[in-house]
Amino acid sequence: MTMRAPLAAVLGLGMVTAGLAAGPSFDFMPDGGRALFETVFPGQAGLAVLAQDRSLDEWLAVIAAAAPDLEIRHARTLAGYLAANASIAAVAALSDPSSALPPDGKDLALLRCQSCHSLFTGYLMQRRDDAAWRGVFASPFHVGIAMTPAELATFADYSAVNMPLRIEDVPPELRF
Repeated sequence: MTMRAPLAAVLGLGMVTAGLAAGPSFDFMPDGGRALFETVFPGQAGLAVLAQDRSLDEWLAVIAAAAPDLEIRHARTLAGYLAANASIAAVAALSDPSSALPPDGKDLALLRCQSCHSLFTGYLMQRRDDAAWRGVFASPFHVGIAMTPAELATFADYSAVNMPLRIEDVPPELRF
């Protein structure tokens, strides 16, 4: 991966974040890997963690040791994010790595899904496993969505762990 790909992802994420600030709040959606990373590995602790390349199970063990009280769904979300995106050595070399982390599953859902269809019926209320979420992007109407293998893995893992939401957790103005 060249440095252009992470830079483009960060710039795209910045535009999404700025655009979302003007629109409805999506705080009801579960945190993705970036927010959870900042919670579990704040400040300088994150630098060494990002330079490691580990499997999902290895990340779960590291996260359990760092944050033993973290809800299992959150630990699993963070582990999936790190397994798909680490070793992020270029990000780890920065003084503030959390500001340059790749988009997480929540970011990707907001960036890629809601511009074409209802986030509520097309995403938030769907229960699928990892393979089924990956399969969504093989369908004819999704093949044009540009996603790197890491983004696809990040999106599919986040979605499999965190969806569907309960209808009462979604603000009424964002339903249907």
